[in-house]
Amino acid sequence: MNSITLTKNLIDQRKQAELDNYLKDIWDQVWTNTGELSYAKLRLLKVADKIKNISQMGVDFRNKHILDIGCGNGMALMYLRKYFDIVGVGVDVSGVVVNELKSNINDLKLSFSVGDHRNLSMLKSNQFDIVLSFGVIEHFEEYCLALCEARRVLKLGGILVLIQPHLLSFGIIQECLLRIRNKWKFGKQKDFSIYGYRSILKHTGFRDIRHMTKVPYRDMWITRILDAIVKFAVPMWGHYLYLIAKK
Repeated sequence: MNSITLTKNLIDQRKQAELDNYLKDIWDQVWTNTGELSYAKLRLLKVADKIKNISQMGVDFRNKHILDIGCGNGMALMYLRKYFDIVGVGVDVSGVVVNELKSNINDLKLSFSVGDHRNLSMLKSNQFDIVLSFGVIEHFEEYCLALCEARRVLKLGGILVLIQPHLLSFGIIQECLLRIRNKWKFGKQKDFSIYGYRSILKHTGFRDIRHMTKVPYRDMWITRILDAIVKFAVPMWGHYLYLIAKK
């Protein structure tokens, strides 16, 4: 069973009542389960929790036309399609995962293309209500080009949602240690603080910028504990930086 089929099965198993009481049952399992959650289940947990957090920041996903840049195995769009009745487009640099998505997802309201955050020329301007980009732009130098492309495909008044690793977190130390041990798997990465990201977003024409920070999930348990301690004194501290901006 490939990851996309597994993801579809996991999402299909979720009950509608969970939409009204976000993740209670899954979190109960997290805190009481002494074993390890499978990678796919943990990814679904993270995606659902991130969507909950974005919704609490005032973003309404229902019936929206949404672009997910760096969509991976399509988990976020499949989740949003089921619970928020979206029309979704996923773009990813990996042709392998895009081909798998096209082979496994038979939904006329979801489509997938190979593409790069810095060049979305296959997409028309001014068509999306929401653009999602979770942990993508830190992996290359052309941040402004990527954000300009996201802005171009958004409708006037459309919303960009970024979730980025935050410089103001102990996660940067964990990354350095992994690099030293040759266990870092994500290639080039440059993290910014909230101040850096706000400056880039303003420079590329976005407005009404809001942010929120969260400590990491339990798979980064040391960073989670340390970030939580510092966050009591420094509210902007935290590994996950959520940014919401309007075109």
